[in-house]
Amino acid sequence: KIKLNSASGGGSFSLQAPSSSSNNRVMTLPDTADGTILTTTNPKSDNIIQVKATNVTTTSSVSVANASLADTPATVTITSTAANSKFIVSGTISGEGTLNPHTVGFVLRRVIGGSGTSINVGDSSGSKSSVSFMQNMGYFNADNASTPSCSVLSPYLDSPSQAAGTAITYKIDIIGTGDSGTFYFGRTVSDTNDASFERLPNNITVMEVAA
Repeated sequence: KIKLNSASGGGSFSLQAPSSSSNNRVMTLPDTADGTILTTTNPKSDNIIQVKATNVTTTSSVSVANASLADTPATVTITSTAANSKFIVSGTISGEGTLNPHTVGFVLRRVIGGSGTSINVGDSSGSKSSVSFMQNMGYFNADNASTPSCSVLSPYLDSPSQAAGTAITYKIDIIGTGDSGTFYFGRTVSDTNDASFERLPNNITVMEVAA
C-alpha cells in the first residue's frame, strides 16, 4: 500500500494492491498528456453513468377514457447518482385497443415525490390534446381485433435539475383523444390461439447522463 499526502497536508491518496495474492494488476499512466481520474461521483460530462429499464412480456388491459390519462406497463424508477443529471428516456408501447388507432395518444410522465408532470408534449392550445406520441395506425376494419401495433417513444433528453439521490419515476401513460374504450397491452383484442394473433413486449429505458 502506497500513501501520498497532499501538498497542503490536509488529505491523502492511497494506492493499494489487490486483496488476493493470486491477482496481479497493472495501471499504466498516459505518457502523452495529463489526465483526471474519473469516478462514479466525479464522472465526465455527458457520460452515461447508469441505466434502468423495464420490459414487460405479460399481457394486461386498461380502460381508456377521452382526455383522461391511464397507466401503461411502461414505468421505471431511477435514483440519480449525481446532481443535475440529465436522463435519456425511450420506450415502446405494443398492443391493440377497441378504440380507433388514430384516437390513442401516449404521454411521457415524470414523477418526483409523488408529484407527476407531463413532459415532452406538444404545446397546449384550447381543447386540443397535448401528447408525446400517437399510436401507430393498424388496419382498423375487417382486422380491427387482430392487428396490434408498436408505438415508439424516440429517445428524449430530460433535464429535471435534481440533487443526487433523488428517486425519479418515468412512465408512459395512455390517453383517449376523442374516443374511449379498452386497450390491450402485449396482445390483440381477440387474442385468438392462432399464429396470426401476435404477442409483443412493452418497455421503457432510462439512462442517466452526467451533467
